[in-house]
Amino acid sequence: MSDYLIDFMKELKIKSYSARTINLYSSAFKKFLFYSENTKYEPKQRIINFLNEIDSEEVRRISYNAIQLFYEIIIKKECPYKLEMVKGRKRVPEILTKSEINKLLSSITNDKHRLIISMIYGSGLRVSEVVKIKVGEIDLEKLLLKIKNSKGKKDRITIISEKIKPKLEEMVKNNKKNDYLFKSLHNKKYSIRTVQKIFESALLKSGINKNVTCHSLRHSFATHLIESGVDVRNIKKLLGHTSIKTTMIYLHLVDINQSNIKSPL
Repeated sequence: MSDYLIDFMKELKIKSYSARTINLYSSAFKKFLFYSENTKYEPKQRIINFLNEIDSEEVRRISYNAIQLFYEIIIKKECPYKLEMVKGRKRVPEILTKSEINKLLSSITNDKHRLIISMIYGSGLRVSEVVKIKVGEIDLEKLLLKIKNSKGKKDRITIISEKIKPKLEEMVKNNKKNDYLFKSLHNKKYSIRTVQKIFESALLKSGINKNVTCHSLRHSFATHLIESGVDVRNIKKLLGHTSIKTTMIYLHLVDINQSNIKSPL
């Protein structure tokens, strides 16, 4: 059974899955292998029973995805248990309103920390992207930011808010193109967890009572652009989505009162 796990992890690396995905899938699959060693059920029933023992819908989904992928890339067969049978309903992500964004940013007293959170929201970034920004990837004249080697090993171009241009000019002034934009006291790039803590602390100080994370800033970016009348296809490019279907979910979050939608009559 351990050979299956080793082969599975090797294939995930070969197929350029992110380190986080590899950790999640291999951990979930390892538990499934351990469960399988102690049961005599047929494969389909074994998967059903294993998934039914998991309380968390998210963990159950990750576990199923790992098992399904194992069958696809290692066994070279279709998984005997169909995704639809364990797939939970898609949740519409929670976002922050523009006034809540302002409230959140106002609660951050550290200039650098405020700029990090501003860039996540203002450019629609993932946390893993903001910590890797290098000085040479910023075009302040055109207010554009190049995101290199992001999710799915893709590059993309996104926008920069003019509001933060003066602060960015200060930060890039005495730095080389290959320097990280956001550096710690030890001259190293910020960790993802550090940025998450900055957001969590700001959320607490602002008194905003919503179940949101750093990634909710990216959701808010997309939703507010739609409300401003920006075409979904352009938002897809800014976010780096492969499919327009992924971007379309933000249409469900649009506040009609805040949008530029007018009656055709």
